[in-house]
Amino acid sequence: MDKPVNQANIDRWNGFTDVYSTARPVPPAILKQSIMLYAPAPQVVVDLGSGTGLSTQIWQGTAAQIIGIEPNDDMRAAALPGENIEYRAGYSNETGLPDACADIVTISQAFHWMDIDSTLEEVWRILKPGGVLAVYDCDWPPAVHWQVEQAFAALHHQCLQLDKPRGVVQHEKSSYIRRFREFGKFGFVREIVCHSAEVCTPQRMIDLALSQGAVQDARKEDAALQSAIDAFCDVVRTHCSAQFEIIFSYRLRLGMK
Repeated sequence: MDKPVNQANIDRWNGFTDVYSTARPVPPAILKQSIMLYAPAPQVVVDLGSGTGLSTQIWQGTAAQIIGIEPNDDMRAAALPGENIEYRAGYSNETGLPDACADIVTISQAFHWMDIDSTLEEVWRILKPGGVLAVYDCDWPPAVHWQVEQAFAALHHQCLQLDKPRGVVQHEKSSYIRRFREFGKFGFVREIVCHSAEVCTPQRMIDLALSQGAVQDARKEDAALQSAIDAFCDVVRTHCSAQFEIIFSYRLRLGMK
């Protein structure tokens, strides 16, 4: 392949599709509603970096054809089936799709792992005139309890330090709007912020931490990390009841062709 792909970014998602699928949030309805303000009647939706299909399945009943593009074999094999949904092996910058085929291209919690310049070129190629690119992420951790959030952040930071030597590269999410504008081809660019409340359990909160690629990579590198994970679990069980509410904050970045 002559386009830049970081294999370490892809391989880091091996081996934990079960915890990923059960713990990660399904994109809330408000995200889909926001995107459809700019593309109200999509026939074809392409979801790049579709993972286990959490962000792909939300388009059932809305689009006639839904295509998830995912380079990681483990994630794609575990992808959720659905009506009019097809999952294909591919990259964000080499989808194998025809020109001008998509009304909407979505990238959920994955754009920071992709090569941005070549991905934007590929998205521009496959979008129909008037089509929309929608890149969105939730903030980590969700709002729950300050001590749980503090412990979550500390565990994630510790894992990131172990993750660096593996050659993983990620981009700063706050740069997306600037990168959209620097791309120079979108006729309209904007950012929308929204929130979603969900019911959670202590085990799901623990699994949300374990669904982070940095945590999984670090566990492979350092068995001693388990003590830090156990400490985080203790904080969750101390401060969280059997069921409690968490709030995810989402940042949606839009570019229109």
